[in-house]
Amino acid sequence: MTKIKICGITRIEDALEACRAGADALGFNFSRKSPRVVTPDLARSIIKKLPPFIATAGIFVEQTPEEINDVCRFCGLNIAQLHSDHYSTEGATAITEATVIKVYRPEDDFAVAKVREYAEKSGVNAFLFDAYRPGMDGGTGERIDASLAERIFHELKTSSYYTILAGGLNAANVSEAIRSIRPYAVDTASGVESEPGIKDSSKMKAFVRAVREALPYVPL
Repeated sequence: MTKIKICGITRIEDALEACRAGADALGFNFSRKSPRVVTPDLARSIIKKLPPFIATAGIFVEQTPEEINDVCRFCGLNIAQLHSDHYSTEGATAITEATVIKVYRPEDDFAVAKVREYAEKSGVNAFLFDAYRPGMDGGTGERIDASLAERIFHELKTSSYYTILAGGLNAANVSEAIRSIRPYAVDTASGVESEPGIKDSSKMKAFVRAVREALPYVPL
């Protein structure tokens, strides 16, 4: 079954509604450039009230590995999602307080060999692919070109990596994306919002339902 992450949580009521809808994981954005930015204090207060068995991810862009460790420890985050190209393999291995997901925003000429090299040097085995837009480190609300995504996910299919699809996903398009790409998980933020940072309960329910109605994830 394809895993579901709802990202850009800023309110406890949205977090709980996402859990009730069937989300497997919630994302908290610590990038100062994001309209969905939260403070560690706010994230911690929300995470403390979550039901059991819900994974929590921190989205990091500007922070150092040391700062990431501090935030993950303070908030109780399970996952550190690295959204900037400046996170080297050494930086990833320095993050010890959470499981690392490395994010790529591929352009048309993206070489999958970059992913394999990063995995070999860092030990990271989970990679998220988001739409590319110059000057943005994620959260574009746009989709990756379908042929590009299919190429990348197909080339990684024989590897022991967990691949996550993000970028412009909503209830209307996520089923088709899952059937054609077969990701381990899907990630959405703007696709389930009424405005940036404010989730829409009906959109979250529809998104989860669309994921569940698509083909189940086939383990690598």
